[in-house]
Amino acid sequence: MWLVYLLALVIGGGLLFVQAVSGGHDAAVSGHGDIQHHGAGPGLLSIRSAIYGLFTFGFVGAALHILGLVRPLSAFGVAIVSAIAATLIAGATFARLGSAEASGAASLSEARGRHARVLLPCAADRPGKIRLELGGQQVDMQAITEGAPIPAGVEVVVTEVREDVARVVPAVPGVGAG
Repeated sequence: MWLVYLLALVIGGGLLFVQAVSGGHDAAVSGHGDIQHHGAGPGLLSIRSAIYGLFTFGFVGAALHILGLVRPLSAFGVAIVSAIAATLIAGATFARLGSAEASGAASLSEARGRHARVLLPCAADRPGKIRLELGGQQVDMQAITEGAPIPAGVEVVVTEVREDVARVVPAVPGVGAG
């Protein structure tokens, strides 16, 4: 049985090492400075969390069995329970860290009702650009207005976001017309 533990330890440890040095990104920032999310993190049971379970099974089983700390059947039971616990804990951690709430980033759909500053003039037929704060970050996004054109520097309120384009009105009625 010690060989099974050793194989699990080597394979699990090797895969964890590969994950650690390869990295990876789940969210992307487009060239326009817009924040985009590609879903939440992995579910509770994923390949990544199973690798943690495999490593834990090998580590705990090898430590208990090879060092003779407990009987072989007890070592196997403790190794299985430890692997299941490690898999579930790692899965829950990855799921939480992969969620949009944990990242601190915000979705553009959260812009509705927020105040922003016009950077590039916007009109109904010509999108401009606004800057607003979302999730503690300054975000620039395209904007149009249904009314009169709004010049740069005017404070606006986002009334709606469709297809990542904000619909805005002046924060102070009558400002920006002309």
